[in-house]
Amino acid sequence: MRRAVLTMSALALAAACGSSITDGITNLPPGGGNPTGYAGNYVLKQVDGKALPAVSGDSTFLSGLIVLTDSTWKQTVVVRYAQGGSGTAAGDSLVEAGGWAISGSKIILFDSGSSENYSGTLTSGGFTLTSKTSTLLTYSK
Repeated sequence: MRRAVLTMSALALAAACGSSITDGITNLPPGGGNPTGYAGNYVLKQVDGKALPAVSGDSTFLSGLIVLTDSTWKQTVVVRYAQGGSGTAAGDSLVEAGGWAISGSKIILFDSGSSENYSGTLTSGGFTLTSKTSTLLTYSK
């Protein structure tokens, strides 16, 4: 428990100082130690409660995949934009990656390309995430 509290304190301090919150932090399960059963491939199933392909704002989500390892995550989402992007029917692939943490029923994906992150809730078969644009993404194994 002490390790979990110290690690969460380190996350808060790093975020407050503006440094990378993924420095030295990979994951944080309840009670400390390495989480088990979370690594794997998670497929995007719904966007804001709608099955794919799903329109959200000026975009259509065509597909998505998050790969969790014991210490990292990588997300690839294929989106077709109403305006901008490549303009192809196949859409544009958007890739992000970083470290991740779990605390209770919450999952946090730290984006190594920015100081922002994704937060979500664990479900029996995967998790839901709120994107940086407040879009609700539902992933399942």
